[in-house]
Amino acid sequence: MKKTWVILTVLILLLTSLITVDRVKNVNKSSDAPQATSTMTDSRITQSSEATPSPKPDPRLSRLPNGKVQYTPALTTSRTFTDSPSPRHSLSVIKQLLKHYRFAYQENPVGVENFEITEQLLGMNPKKIVFIASDSSALRGNELVDQWGTPYFFHALSGQNMEIRSAGPDQTLWTEDDIYTDKQQLK
Repeated sequence: MKKTWVILTVLILLLTSLITVDRVKNVNKSSDAPQATSTMTDSRITQSSEATPSPKPDPRLSRLPNGKVQYTPALTTSRTFTDSPSPRHSLSVIKQLLKHYRFAYQENPVGVENFEITEQLLGMNPKKIVFIASDSSALRGNELVDQWGTPYFFHALSGQNMEIRSAGPDQTLWTEDDIYTDKQQLK
């Protein structure tokens, strides 16, 4: 009997939240539409529609034929892997790419495996924004790899912080030669 009440309570809460979300969406849709206003001119009432000016396109973005959108500052950052003088610099490049992603989405890419994070940076995200150039030297297939060809290890510490780890020269994670982001300076 207790399980039935718990299930019933959960269903009611779920239904209530869905109704609330639907109402918010309807309010937002109606507030986005241009409002018709009445104005008095020469003793007669005329209807006018106030259209909001369309926003200017962001010059940092460009649409690709496949529907994805390139974010130019992030692409420029991703191409600096070839100029990377050290593994630590490569980690800072990835941190900067994640910062670009957080700028667009207010959180880190979600995933457990390297390829899940990388695919989102490659444009497989809700807004289809590309943050890594497909010709980046750090890409091997759909994974980001370090100077020794080993995939980076990503560990989300929070929605805003991500630990990034390179296996180092021995190409084995969790050994003394690993190179990783300092947990104190992740943002």
